[in-house]
Amino acid sequence: MCSSPKSSRAVKKSAINFNDDLTQEQRLRFAAKANLAQERRAQREATNKRFEKKHSSVKKPATGLLAWLRQLIS
Repeated sequence: MCSSPKSSRAVKKSAINFNDDLTQEQRLRFAAKANLAQERRAQREATNKRFEKKHSSVKKPATGLLAWLRQLIS
């Protein structure tokens, strides 16, 4: 199967040009939201690191006859 034909005259629209299209108030709101998102991301990453650090060192003790023998010998 081939893809649908594309017009050679189609013009790609670029993303919003933030330098020209936003007012000062909109820029401030956008920056505030971006800063909050960055803070939340940093907090989430720190929480995940603490969780991994806390739970990676905790290993379930081995149970069974071989583990009992190893513990007895050592």
